[in-house]
Amino acid sequence: MTKLVSEIRPSHAPIYAAALYPDLCKIFQQCGYALSVHGSLARDFDLIAVPWAESVSQPADVLSIIESTFSAVVVGEKAIKNHGRIAYTVAIGFGCCGLDLSFLPTNDREASHD
Repeated sequence: MTKLVSEIRPSHAPIYAAALYPDLCKIFQQCGYALSVHGSLARDFDLIAVPWAESVSQPADVLSIIESTFSAVVVGEKAIKNHGRIAYTVAIGFGCCGLDLSFLPTNDREASHD
């Protein structure tokens, strides 16, 4: 059944794409990662950090930069996901925008899950 236009809730997708992504990309590039968007952007902003440079920053260091740059807060603990991904949830602003951020493992983190 097709939803009526009045039943579709607005999302924060334009905020994520226009306001956050360009600055997030700069942070991740400086830390040695390529950043990719995945998911629908309906509930939160799903991002994957892919190790790209020979040397990359630790996820905790990247998260610290994100927290100070965007007045953001990491919510909860890290989670180890399929294939060794390390996932974090980050609330931005007053919690109306959220990042679901996964770091793909590097060769040195594959065994230890740091």
